[in-house]
Amino acid sequence: MILVLLACGTVRGNAMRPYKAPAEYHIYEIESPQADTTVVEPVVVDTLAVEVVPVDTVQAETVEVWTRPDIRPEPLRPGDTIGIFAISNYADSTALKYGISVFKNWGLNVKLADNLFKRVGKSRYDGSVEERIDAMQAMLDDPGIKALISVRGGYGAALVTPYLDYSRLLDNPKWIVGYSDVTALHITLNNLGLETIHGPMATRIEGDTTSVAFLHEALFGDAPGLTIPTNFYCREGEATGRLVGGNLSLIYSLQGTPMNLDMKDAILFIEDVDEDSYAIDRMLQNLLLSGKLDEIAGIIVGQFSNFDDAKGMDLSLPALIYSKIGNRQIPVMYQIDAGHEWNAHKSAPNYSLYLGRRIHLKVDRNRASFEYID
Repeated sequence: MILVLLACGTVRGNAMRPYKAPAEYHIYEIESPQADTTVVEPVVVDTLAVEVVPVDTVQAETVEVWTRPDIRPEPLRPGDTIGIFAISNYADSTALKYGISVFKNWGLNVKLADNLFKRVGKSRYDGSVEERIDAMQAMLDDPGIKALISVRGGYGAALVTPYLDYSRLLDNPKWIVGYSDVTALHITLNNLGLETIHGPMATRIEGDTTSVAFLHEALFGDAPGLTIPTNFYCREGEATGRLVGGNLSLIYSLQGTPMNLDMKDAILFIEDVDEDSYAIDRMLQNLLLSGKLDEIAGIIVGQFSNFDDAKGMDLSLPALIYSKIGNRQIPVMYQIDAGHEWNAHKSAPNYSLYLGRRIHLKVDRNRASFEYID
């Protein structure tokens, strides 16, 4: 057996440089090559005294293996400071008042990102790309901020996330909260090993007391798993894996990039809004052809708000999903209350989910549920 050497290093991206996943390298034991056992006919020779010299120098080989760390931020306490960030669509100050009042009622201090309310003309964004990068970087690096909650979604996160330096965040983790376009940030951080919260945003909670209560539980302690009655579209089975995913459009758009979602042995959560049948089909077909659906251990389907099955293939949402799953024997928990439904119709809550954390998914004849595994 060859002498074992162990080394570990982490490489992290720098601000304003394209995103790279960190690499952790370990040097493992490598078995020495076996001796040649080929049988050779003996040759008669005169007897000689032979001195045997031991050889103690062997060249070790190096194997590079990346292992994902398991990073979980600490629960919040009254008196902590949270930051409200804006890397996507513009939000006006009026829409933010209710959210700020909720967070202060929890006993939290609130700090706003420097780029908030800096819309230029009719731009859809809260400031320029550079302003959004700088403001978000400052909040990620601020040791006094214990959690970051997105002001809203829309579009623009993928323009910012590749140019952020996450090294201080990984050393001093804090909760990142949001959904929809914030999925780009969830994917980036979950790939790095940091748990995040798929949950309500600061301008999307007014009047939604159920979601607010669930978010409080997720931030201040441990949110429970979820249980729903098994419906016709669930598929029975059990699986264990990291819960990953979010908005299907974002997962799809980041396929083939360095921010591609790692779904290996994971439970995939998907949700979306305002997408037609053909568009959902296109996104799921991408996951099928890229082999992603062969990697996952199970699926949890959230809210697909304003889904229009009259456009495109004319298939219902469950029919589309099962047309891609095919005969893969994986459990499916269908239609939990997580996504855009409250925003679209104010008809269902948006429960908070710990993305990046391991869960056990179980679907039987009566109940479909998952619980978190520490």
